[in-house]
Amino acid sequence: MPSAKDLQRQLSSLEAELETIKGVGDYLTGVRIERSPAGGSASIAAKETCKYARLRAGRGKLLPNGKKSLYIPIEKVAQYEAACDRGKQVQQLERQIERIRMQLWKLEQSQYRRWDDKSRKGRNARKPSLTITNPSDEVVEVE
Repeated sequence: MPSAKDLQRQLSSLEAELETIKGVGDYLTGVRIERSPAGGSASIAAKETCKYARLRAGRGKLLPNGKKSLYIPIEKVAQYEAACDRGKQVQQLERQIERIRMQLWKLEQSQYRRWDDKSRKGRNARKPSLTITNPSDEVVEVE
């Protein structure tokens, strides 16, 4: 198992990498690009040559405009693909960072004393009973 220092180094390098990717430009998470031919009453030539692209959100997600899909111009497809790729990298790095944080937490918790020792008495342990051997002979009267 890696030491805490190694995990801290990995964590800081992953966080730095995450910040550089986020600093490059916009990123999109949970979306994909679909390409489709022209539909409807378009000519056969248009159906074969013209391709339309749209950005689609995953299940239960919406795009910033509040819809599930957004048509994008063919000229901007490369920009959107790059943003989708950056989004996938961001998600992977965030998962790795969370995994390392969990390992650090577990490592920190294992350094404390374990309470499930056999030497520790539980709450249900019997308490010694108090017995009075010599009751007092004096009687106090209260008025």
